[in-house]
Amino acid sequence: MSATLSRIYRHPIKSIGVEELKDASLEEGRVLPCDREWAVLHERSKIGVDAEGRADGWGQKINFVIGRSAPGLMGVTSRMLENGHILLEHPEQWHLEIDPERELDQRKLLEWLRPFWPESAPRPTALVRGPDRAFTDDPLPYVSLIGQASLDDLSARVGKPIDRRRFRANLWVEGWEPFAEMDLIGKTVRVGEAELQLRACIGRCRATDASIETGERDIEMLAELERHYGHTDLGAFCLVTKQGRIARGDKIEVL
Repeated sequence: MSATLSRIYRHPIKSIGVEELKDASLEEGRVLPCDREWAVLHERSKIGVDAEGRADGWGQKINFVIGRSAPGLMGVTSRMLENGHILLEHPEQWHLEIDPERELDQRKLLEWLRPFWPESAPRPTALVRGPDRAFTDDPLPYVSLIGQASLDDLSARVGKPIDRRRFRANLWVEGWEPFAEMDLIGKTVRVGEAELQLRACIGRCRATDASIETGERDIEMLAELERHYGHTDLGAFCLVTKQGRIARGDKIEVL
């Protein structure tokens, strides 16, 4: 299967914004740099915070402000600036630039999120940074990957184009057959200079129901996946086994 890396995405704040990259450097046993480095806790979170504002460990996504609970968040895009700030944009909200280390800017972010957050959901309380790891959905430091043909097949069956950014994957592959990535679980692929082992399929949640353009739910994604494929998975979790630089257009080789 001849394949190439077509897209690279990261999400500096978990569930709040997506940023496209031209290239990135992967480290063995680490996530994509700056991916899900920050997250927003809410008043029912079971994660502690130390005096420096860092979380005391990894936690399940139920502890964070996420798109499953607030679909409007799916319309947020983000960009990390050279000064370390994060720029957040949404079609129905003013642009917000924050220094995530600064307490005043953290409060500005919580205020900015208020229109997206349902009154019935626990109130957002703090922007926190992980102690030494990313706030990924799995406790292992995975990089996520999806074959574009898998999404194209799903789009055709649903009857409308589906924006790839709904699925919050880091890497997108052109050239594989639909759902080939699920058949490669246990295999290692070389991407540019790096190597990744595909470890597990990614089970999806209702965050993917919401449109990137509007932030409104317009597809019952889990029901569509179950109806057409008999499961609710899309994509694969990967572990970086050899460090190296990757870039859009890099050849992908199954080892």
